[in-house]
Amino acid sequence: MPTPLSSAWTPFYKFVLPFVIGGGMLVGAVVAYLRPESMNGPDGWMRDYAWVMMLAFGALMVFIVWWFGGRALKVDLDDDELILSDYRNETRVRLANLETISGPTITNPPRYTLTFTEPTEFGRTVTFIPPQDFGFQRESEVRAISELKEAWAAARSKR
Repeated sequence: MPTPLSSAWTPFYKFVLPFVIGGGMLVGAVVAYLRPESMNGPDGWMRDYAWVMMLAFGALMVFIVWWFGGRALKVDLDDDELILSDYRNETRVRLANLETISGPTITNPPRYTLTFTEPTEFGRTVTFIPPQDFGFQRESEVRAISELKEAWAAARSKR
């Protein structure tokens, strides 16, 4: 049975959060367009164009959230293979084909990047979010990454 290496929150970061942020910014832009007098700002600023700023800022925020969370894949460990999934397509990659494991990033949630010797269906590098604990404890993350590194070392020694 495969061991999950990805957080259960991955679908939220990948699918829900970009739409929530985009929807919220779109609502703000519509309100700014329909009622520009309700927008407070410094003297001399153009309230009539506040909706343009809201749309631009919303597009930037959606891009940032997608860049850091939307590209994350679901990663499972199954003996000497990794199962990579974007929740539509799934592929298996031998652990021996893994070149490097890098991370965690300084983002919240932290992300790890797997680099393969040969390109996979999802490219040569794959990003995933490890399991998360509540609070500032990172026990689940450490456990999942340790398990991955141990399996990777075993797969490399069999080569």
